[in-house]
Amino acid sequence: MMSLASFHSSKRRAFTLVETLACVLIVGILASIAIGWFAGHRETVVSISRQRNAQEIVSMAVCATVAGCDFVVPGDKASSVQNLIIGTYGTVGIWKGKLFRLTSLDLEQFAESLSFVKMEGNLILYDFTGSQPM
Repeated sequence: MMSLASFHSSKRRAFTLVETLACVLIVGILASIAIGWFAGHRETVVSISRQRNAQEIVSMAVCATVAGCDFVVPGDKASSVQNLIIGTYGTVGIWKGKLFRLTSLDLEQFAESLSFVKMEGNLILYDFTGSQPM
């Protein structure tokens, strides 16, 4: 005959329905908190991405200006930056004949980043406020 002690030792231990539901509830609460946090920071991330793209545009413009590239359209920053996306060649010093081109920006990113770019004379400069008209 089977004793009570051997009956309990041969029984398989498993999660109960209540324990499983409690785990699902905890995971659901944590997921809702995380989704809310990420959704609240999305606009900040997008703005930082636009600023970084504008900084890349300005860095390339400075390098191209030093190299004597003819890419600036006076008074038209959008056309000037598009000339950098297409590419322009240096004309002075060790940069003569070297291609200066923004390869990492597509047209959508280019348009969104222009509010952080300003023109003063024939110089393309960075505006951290993002208040420049497109």
